[in-house]
Amino acid sequence: MLTCYIDESGTDSNSSIAVVGGIVLDPPQFFWLDIEWRKCLDKHHIPSPLHMREFGLCGKFKDLRSEERRALFTDISRIINDCKTFSIASVLSAEQYRIIFAGLSEFSMYGACFTNLVMLNGIHARREMYPHNIGYLLDSGNQYKHDVLEAHAIMLRRMDEIPLNVGDLAFDSDEVVSALQAADVVSWSVRRQGASKLKSGFEPLAGLFHENHLQVPYKQEWMEAVANTIRAKVES
Repeated sequence: MLTCYIDESGTDSNSSIAVVGGIVLDPPQFFWLDIEWRKCLDKHHIPSPLHMREFGLCGKFKDLRSEERRALFTDISRIINDCKTFSIASVLSAEQYRIIFAGLSEFSMYGACFTNLVMLNGIHARREMYPHNIGYLLDSGNQYKHDVLEAHAIMLRRMDEIPLNVGDLAFDSDEVVSALQAADVVSWSVRRQGASKLKSGFEPLAGLFHENHLQVPYKQEWMEAVANTIRAKVES
């Protein structure tokens, strides 16, 4: 059974682009990623959990030298690629979000981006003839939890018309689930690569996209169907 571990990057209302991304693992892959992840953080003297925001200008690792970052993310990229079934990311611009979800301020960019990811993940599963439902695990501290629950319920209701292989939705702490830290790396890397470039020691993270990576194209018709479902619920 597969589980998709998801995190977000740039999904606040002031962002021009939002990314929801992560990795899909089976139980043995989850087991080995956790072991290798913890060993890697110990090797590079990075206290767990690893958060990509800590490498920013105000983060605790802001003074880490480029060569130290390069060595760390070479190992991180290798571990994720070695363990994942595939990585996945959904990208949504603020303009796309505003056009489709106008007047639905209670449904965030995160909820829309998450929905887009789940829909393509299900379609990909059908193309690969994967017969089981895919579970979703997100960080329990996610501020958009309500939107995720709403989007997940919509996807379950649509299973009768479009089999999207949507499994259970659960939340856990990224302090104990290494796969959620890996999801943070994927979503951050997708956003950084789209906004500028991966440089200054982050170059190895581009390797995440060289193999078994599924980038979700924006599908307006998908989002319109979701927005119409939400509007009908609000108006009823």
